[in-house]
Amino acid sequence: MATLMTEFQQQFATVTADITHKICQIATREEPEQRPLILEVEKLVDEAKELLERMELEVRDAEPAVRERLRAHIRGYQVELRRLEAECSRVRASPTTPGSSAREELLGGGGGGISAGLSAGEEQRQALLDNTETLERTSTRLVQGHKVALETEHIGAQILNDLHSQRQTLSHARQRLRDTDSDLDQSSRVLGSMLRRTLQNRFVLYVAVGAVVVVILIAIYVEVTRH
Repeated sequence: MATLMTEFQQQFATVTADITHKICQIATREEPEQRPLILEVEKLVDEAKELLERMELEVRDAEPAVRERLRAHIRGYQVELRRLEAECSRVRASPTTPGSSAREELLGGGGGGISAGLSAGEEQRQALLDNTETLERTSTRLVQGHKVALETEHIGAQILNDLHSQRQTLSHARQRLRDTDSDLDQSSRVLGSMLRRTLQNRFVLYVAVGAVVVVILIAIYVEVTRH
């Protein structure tokens, strides 16, 4: 379980980083070039959702304390994914693109053109700042995901050690049961042998007593017949 969770978390971190990169590309492209990037982002979002579903299924079999901790991380991943979806929607809904701003700057005249150029520059600068913040948040999320993966791996190693210890205990107990069963078989054989000897001795005793009785009866009969 720990190995699968670690793999899922690493895959999720890679997918979210790729989504962030694609969103940054969308913000710097014109509308015709944005469409294939948007489709790629949608596919990546679906992949991230599928990874989260796999994590949920994997967490169900974990111990209660570990399960709650992993679910808290999964909720954080869900919040991060929703934020990325909202960021993609915001970029798609932006009324101006870098290409259209550049055309307005070239075609516009006088102060209007300068104002449009300044406005486009400010928007582009703001978009770059937003993308930088997004990348920083994604980087932080990757670090956190790596930390969670290490914690999960550590917990998995502890569980494996406990299972190994329990397996050794069961093996020792099974061996003791085998030894006890062997001792019981040996004791049963000894008791059977003693019982047979007792029966044999009792039979010999009965025969001896019968013989003595017969001899006594014969002696009495002889004595009686003489007189």
